[in-house]
Amino acid sequence: MTLDLMKVVSELRRLVAVATADQSNDAPAFVSLLRHFDDREVRRRVEQARTSWLLATALGSYFERHGAPSVPPNFACVATDGSLVASDRHGPLTFAIVNIGHCVLEYGARAHAQLGSEPTVLWRDDDLWIADGARRIPVAGSALAVRRAVMELEAAWNLATKQDAPVVVLQDGTLIPWGLEGQLAPVVSWALERFGAALATFRERKIPVAGFISYPGSRDVLNVLRVAACDYPLEGRPVNCDDCTLRVQRGERQRACRIVPELTDRWLFRHCDEVRLEAGERSGCYRSRSTILQHLPEPDRIVFFYLHTGTEVARVEVPLWVAEDEQVLALVHAVVWDQCRRARGYPLALQEAHEQAVIHQDQRRQIESLLDRLFAETGVVQERSAKERSKRVRFA
Repeated sequence: MTLDLMKVVSELRRLVAVATADQSNDAPAFVSLLRHFDDREVRRRVEQARTSWLLATALGSYFERHGAPSVPPNFACVATDGSLVASDRHGPLTFAIVNIGHCVLEYGARAHAQLGSEPTVLWRDDDLWIADGARRIPVAGSALAVRRAVMELEAAWNLATKQDAPVVVLQDGTLIPWGLEGQLAPVVSWALERFGAALATFRERKIPVAGFISYPGSRDVLNVLRVAACDYPLEGRPVNCDDCTLRVQRGERQRACRIVPELTDRWLFRHCDEVRLEAGERSGCYRSRSTILQHLPEPDRIVFFYLHTGTEVARVEVPLWVAEDEQVLALVHAVVWDQCRRARGYPLALQEAHEQAVIHQDQRRQIESLLDRLFAETGVVQERSAKERSKRVRFA
């Protein structure tokens, strides 16, 4: 037995107790904060605030709500998703297999569905290494994830440009390449050059692309409420969370923002009566303050809104140019809501694209067996690390 559950159960019990206590938070101070929220004052605070938290910047009002518009008589939804098999560091070869699944759903007079997938094997030097002067940096981890995201966008672009009716492109998950934050400058430049070029093609043809995040864990809007609750501005000082934390640690004060529960934006828009979204409604749009987005052109920087899908509150991310075009934004809202209604709260097209993309465990084993056979045909014996051999055959 490798894990003694009896030794962790007590801490898990405490964790659940704290989490459920937060979710039932209806403290009068927090309710009052929402009811007396002042957009102008909070914007001023956010602009001056010094905090390590991500803070949402609203394009309109922070807590505006928009009902779902109707879909056009004829429209299409294109979704792509990717699965990845990366070679084991302890194996004899370096490669990656990216399988891009796609789904095209056309509605209206020419209703039609198209499903499929396309695998790509990355093995050439240009695929696996980033040149940085005399050194080479391997395309792995976050860089490889961005490479897959670019391939998903490129596949979606090829399908979307063949549509005559209004079309919305959906991607599974975030459009913000969070994994690049903190990476080496050559890696960031290499990845964002390709990612930015892919986003730009959609803007040039005015084809909206949206990333759909189910059960999001983000707190950008809830963190704004912390700024709204801060008492530093009442003392004539800007919000400064670092200074506040040090003073709290020294026992000099208590956090004024402790009235804001340690939860998520989805909880806020799902359960708080003052700002709760109804099924089909979306919030206003918010800018993300992720530093990695500063590398992208202004129109392609990612903004987001929250949408009640009927079963949950999801986060939907779009480029800024989409959010600033009322008609295009309304089309995205309508199509995403329509797709969610057709599939119990998660877009139907994304479900189907995922099913086409997924690489099952037995297929991964088949790839290993195929490599073994191909090596055997050449008469070359594969060399594996001792650690890899120990995983395959136990000696004790």
